[in-house]
Amino acid sequence: MSVDGMPLPAWKHAGRGRPGYPADAPAWNRWYAETDYGWAPASSSVRSELNGLAPGRALDLGAGDGRHAVWLAGRGWRVQAMDFSSEALAIGRERAFAEGVTGLITWSVADVTAHTPDPGSLDLVLAAFLHLPGPELEGTIARSARSLVPGGLFLYIGHAPADPRESASVPRTAAVLHDSARVAAWARRAGLYVESAGTRSRPVPGSRRPALDCVVLARCPPPPDPSPSTEHSHREVPS
Repeated sequence: MSVDGMPLPAWKHAGRGRPGYPADAPAWNRWYAETDYGWAPASSSVRSELNGLAPGRALDLGAGDGRHAVWLAGRGWRVQAMDFSSEALAIGRERAFAEGVTGLITWSVADVTAHTPDPGSLDLVLAAFLHLPGPELEGTIARSARSLVPGGLFLYIGHAPADPRESASVPRTAAVLHDSARVAAWARRAGLYVESAGTRSRPVPGSRRPALDCVVLARCPPPPDPSPSTEHSHREVPS
């Protein structure tokens, strides 16, 4: 739920006397209610991974102010945008209306760590800058994986632990920053095929130093072909 190139309040960053990323909905509601930063564009990391795909049904986990949900809807996707911050989603609704995609997005105030989508109901699950402790993120990936149709995509993008803009010195912050190897392992454990995993640089407007993102793209494999023995067992035996 970060914003590319936008100055964030000090309390949202780790450091001496500061807790790092807020962990509850009231803190995020306070930030979205008090911060007027305009409508930031969809992250360049998200755009580079998903631009040009045939649209389908998508779930945007930790949708924040809806910048990625609106971007997807603008390309024909039907999106469920989910976040536990009602203030964030209210901004998203305004943005969707302004950009003419209201009918393509549903907004759900919910805890993504407790949400279980219907099996085989989605073509894409996006978790962009969804910073959760390891066990919670692994569980979210596992539940999301079961919702994908064969060939459906799961995309995780988050601040990399090596990102100079993030501090790994504060335990609470370090606990929610994961490298691509760890996220890829969770995706494989969930039954997904990992197509790519790595650390990508992302230009930040107004800064000479790029940000570093952890990017993992995985796909739901097709169902296994029936074995010859299974096929044989279903053939009619001539009389």
